[in-house]
Amino acid sequence: MADQRFVVDAKGGLASADGTSPLAGRSGYFKLQQTSPDWIVLVRAPAQGGIIEKKPRVVLAGDCGTFPLQDLIAFLGQARWTGVLRLSAPGNERLLTLKDGEVRSAASDSPSDRIGEVMVRLGFVTRQQLEQVLSDAPPSRVGKAMVERGFLKAHDLYKCLQEQITEIFHGMMLAKDGTFMLVDQELDEKALVHNLSLSMQGLLMDSIRKIDELAQFRKRIPHGKLFVVRKKPSDGKLEPEEDAMLSAVDGVKTVIELGQQQKVSEFDATRIIYRLLEGHYVQVSQTSAAAVVAAPVASAPRPAPQQPAAAPPEPIPPPPDPMAQVPWPPPAIDERKVLHVFNFIFREVRDEVAHRGQLDMFLASANAALRGSGVSTSRVLTGLSFLPDGSLDEAQVLAQYTQLKAEGQMGSEPIMSLKQALSDVMFFLLFQAGELLESRADEELARRVKELLSTIDMK
Repeated sequence: MADQRFVVDAKGGLASADGTSPLAGRSGYFKLQQTSPDWIVLVRAPAQGGIIEKKPRVVLAGDCGTFPLQDLIAFLGQARWTGVLRLSAPGNERLLTLKDGEVRSAASDSPSDRIGEVMVRLGFVTRQQLEQVLSDAPPSRVGKAMVERGFLKAHDLYKCLQEQITEIFHGMMLAKDGTFMLVDQELDEKALVHNLSLSMQGLLMDSIRKIDELAQFRKRIPHGKLFVVRKKPSDGKLEPEEDAMLSAVDGVKTVIELGQQQKVSEFDATRIIYRLLEGHYVQVSQTSAAAVVAAPVASAPRPAPQQPAAAPPEPIPPPPDPMAQVPWPPPAIDERKVLHVFNFIFREVRDEVAHRGQLDMFLASANAALRGSGVSTSRVLTGLSFLPDGSLDEAQVLAQYTQLKAEGQMGSEPIMSLKQALSDVMFFLLFQAGELLESRADEELARRVKELLSTIDMK
């Protein structure tokens, strides 16, 4: 579909930019609707009805600032929709190509979203290799050219393409300004450079989880340019990815550089290093270890000799202020209350699904994901299954939590780590339930869950 451009002059006049206009066949009166500054909506008055049979065609458009794009994305996946979702935001334009509700490709005009840049960020190729390939290969063939020249393996190219789509999708989820359009068009399989098919639900769950987790990670790792310094060696209690990351820590690499070396995204590198911080294996610093060693110690001024100082007179305390108020301490949040609230949420989700008559399938799927660590990697959930009422065995969870906390496996904020693990479970259940519930029931459930979570807000 060719973009027909129009110009609105200072007096509000509308004219076609190239002198031709497809509006000639749409004569009549139109009402201008109140919208955001980025788009104009004209509605015929009175309406004449009918649809345009010719494709591609825009069937839905909206304002990202007032409409939750994630709700639309979830609906498109459940409805197995085919077409293109285009997002025009300040600074960039992104689009997803869908086939039967699955994501087949993604595109963006942002330079950082190009597949070559993704390869460099993940550490699969160097900047020099990318520039060498781009010198004689079109951008659309960068991936294949990398494989043909031996710079990249085919399965690594697949990983880079998945990461590219994930990052573009995540960027669309974060959009708070601009407009979106849903374009009804047939998918040209031959036009696809790579044959990919990613789950819309999986991408949505992953993106929401990243938003939630990154807010917690940034409290201790504000950005990816911090240097990582080792505090103690591995003790056999780490996961394989944590062990690999710890072995790469040398005090002179940043979070981003460690991610490139381990061939993981910046988010995954931040996630792993956050766990190492929680276990006191590493620390982060604004200065590299090499800079500290190279600093000229002799240039530091020597402190003046201390002279014994006379003891200061005892200060006279001010009289008590009768109007002063002692602030109430914040309510204590313990692991029992956290677990109790989340179990209440789990039962709420279970009861909603039970009304749909698909409880057995729902619980079986949830238990399979829980046993297979598909919901959370936290050890506090090891060996657990959902009870018939949809809750987790509180005695078993608390026993495992207490043991892991005593072993130092729950980090410096054990309750926060427990809350994060249970949040992962909650997100999984809500997404599973979203496929079975009607939109009104799903919205009402989300409202109740938000109210319950506010009772244990530890921010």
